[in-house]
Amino acid sequence: MIKLLIYSPKPVELNATSFGGKPVKNISENFSWPKCACCELPMQFLGKIKVEDDIHQIFMCQNDPGVCDDGEPDDGGNAVIVIKPNELEYVTIPAEGETLRKTEYSAVIIEVDAPNYAEAVDVWGESNNQEYRRVLGQTSGEPYWLQGDDTPNCDTCHKPMTFITQLEQGPKYETEMNFAGGSGYSFACSCNRSAKFLWQC
Repeated sequence: MIKLLIYSPKPVELNATSFGGKPVKNISENFSWPKCACCELPMQFLGKIKVEDDIHQIFMCQNDPGVCDDGEPDDGGNAVIVIKPNELEYVTIPAEGETLRKTEYSAVIIEVDAPNYAEAVDVWGESNNQEYRRVLGQTSGEPYWLQGDDTPNCDTCHKPMTFITQLEQGPKYETEMNFAGGSGYSFACSCNRSAKFLWQC
């Protein structure tokens, strides 16, 4: 079974999967907005993914698209911050940088019986007579690579990281994430709760 992330108009919850809007933090913890290693400005918040007892918040530099190295997991142009979903509040937005997307929406998980992600998208779209852009990606399972396996290794244990989610650019062209027409992929490692992000097109 493939677990698809499907667009939902329901109100965004602080402790649930959503895209756009503002990132969150634990009330009792400090939060440092990630900055791009290339331009040194705050990155853009893409969205958050609820993963069992954690929330993975994904950021990617959009201050000068195409210039900063935002597509690779270790080049400093993107980041994933993992937090516990306890006593959450929205964070303060930096005064500089392209930090927020002009949209906010939720996602629900729909299980589809298909051999891989691409076929699951087709099955869901055809059986529900829905636009394919309502498919926001998939969670767990196996990534559907566009340019070959690019699974990152953990910086601590040096083993391949576990696949968390694959993301499409979004339901509307005007407010979509910038993966150059491709898909984003996030990974994590249980040895230290670290996470990484990359995209392919």
